[in-house]
Amino acid sequence: MPLAPPPPQPPAPPYGLELNTTMQTVATIVLWVGTAALLVYAGKMAREERSIFPVALVVAVAVGSIIEPLYDIAYHLHWLDNGEQWTLFTSFGLPQPVWVMPAYVMVFGLPALLLYRALSRGATLRQIFTLGALTAFTTAVFEITAINLDLYVYYGESPWRVLDYPLFIAFMEAAQITGFAVLAAVLKLRATKEVHNLALFAIFPCNFAFDVLGAGFPTLILQNSSPDPNGFALFLSAIASVALTATALWWSAQLLLTLQRRDGITPTGTRTPPETPVREASLV
Repeated sequence: MPLAPPPPQPPAPPYGLELNTTMQTVATIVLWVGTAALLVYAGKMAREERSIFPVALVVAVAVGSIIEPLYDIAYHLHWLDNGEQWTLFTSFGLPQPVWVMPAYVMVFGLPALLLYRALSRGATLRQIFTLGALTAFTTAVFEITAINLDLYVYYGESPWRVLDYPLFIAFMEAAQITGFAVLAAVLKLRATKEVHNLALFAIFPCNFAFDVLGAGFPTLILQNSSPDPNGFALFLSAIASVALTATALWWSAQLLLTLQRRDGITPTGTRTPPETPVREASLV
């Protein structure tokens, strides 16, 4: 009896590409030093607020960086190795470089640490999406730089490539970065005990999956359907993914904006009488 042909497989990573070991050293030093400085700054903020919240935020992002292999599989990111990588950990057969954790802290944690206070004092939907546009730009700059310095690659067919970077990913990650800052502000407004701040350890990876993996499913499914998916279909799927991640950010923003209306917080940071909940008439 003839064997059935194997099902289509996604493209294989380009294992033969060489890592730029000089830039590995630079990235490791710069990002870990930056993370240490950010943690010191978070400690200063914690003393001012008399709360562990700022430190918990930075540490939560650092711990949450272990979600990276899920992203790598889905988005076809390959960390260049060729036997030269300084490896932090390996999961799903994917070695993660020693600088992946501080990269998360600087790319995802830094904006949230700088923004959650301002967002909790008052924000508009326009301001939130403006922050999203800004973080899309900074994310694209960071990733294009890292790719072209031979630290990692996105392999296989990917839509909207600019300088070897699938540009739609910048919007996916921007929603995740901005959404985490928004949700951090929500927690800051609602936490009544210090232990509540530990929710950041759940919020970060859950929001990451919500904005990047969940909203990205149209493109991710198509990218992983065969070694050579249709380019035009990928282009359209990227539009759908960006639209979904914008919707996800809008949804997260509603949590903050609703809380602010209920608490009487205006976008300028002033306070008005909070909204009175409308009670439905009892039928009894």
